Amino acid sequence: MVKNSPSPALEFIALADDQLHRASKGFRISRQVQIITLASAIVSIFTPTTIAYILALISLGTQSASWVIRHQAKNRQTIGDEGRMRGLLSDALGSASESIDLTNLLHRMNDRPQSDKKPEVDPTYFASKSPHGPIRLREHLQENAFWGKCLYGASAKQAIRNLAIYFVAIIIATFLAIPFASNDDQLITARILVALTVFGATITQINEIIAWRSAESKIELVDRRLNALEIYSEVQLRGDAAEALYAVFGDYSVATALTPPVPRKLYLRERDSLNALWKRRSPHLQTSQQEEPA
Repeated sequence: MVKNSPSPALEFIALADDQLHRASKGFRISRQVQIITLASAIVSIFTPTTIAYILALISLGTQSASWVIRHQAKNRQTIGDEGRMRGLLSDALGSASESIDLTNLLHRMNDRPQSDKKPEVDPTYFASKSPHGPIRLREHLQENAFWGKCLYGASAKQAIRNLAIYFVAIIIATFLAIPFASNDDQLITARILVALTVFGATITQINEIIAWRSAESKIELVDRRLNALEIYSEVQLRGDAAEALYAVFGDYSVATALTPPVPRKLYLRERDSLNALWKRRSPHLQTSQQEEPA
């Protein structure tokens, strides 16, 4: 018996989710590396000249590694987000160029799967049961917007807590170090280097919080605009209201493309509660197992 192949739209989603999971992992590793940056900086305050310079170099090296890992993860996220948007459009509207787009997406992946390895596809990914057309697209966007605004808000809250712990550790270490800190002028360069790396790590975390908060507010507006489009029929969404629908799609794409991925553990922790909330909000749609946004 020949098994039915998954639809190109679901293949897009499966490949995109794999890239987005890898991107999320890369961002997590980059944050963990920054902990080494902070630890090296704190220890360097209490050490003599030679060791202080070694720790300063370690701090600089780990922070540089964090930026490199983050850059690579961002590239994965870009590919994954593009694949997710193409999959969403393909499933909602259908496309005559699906095979070409899918091949192009595979070509852009540095670690693309071999031809004999099929991506895992979740057939319940899309909750909408509407036929191909603008209404199905609107419902896909509404579901994604709901998950996005909730997960981005939760990510920002978690990052704020982590940043608070980060600041408290720096302040406590600084006050503890004052009685023991050496006044040796040879340590000035090392301390400046350490201060710059810690500042760079802090700014990176603050930028993540700003990005998540910004995306949360933008997607909240997207969600409300999509809700306002529910009064339009299929014919109207293909006609006069089409411009409004695709404008919302563009705004959603931009908001998610510029935002760091949601931490995987946070998504898994929030998934069940968000599924329940989405089912309550949209009882006419079946609950799906949405993946975290890009």
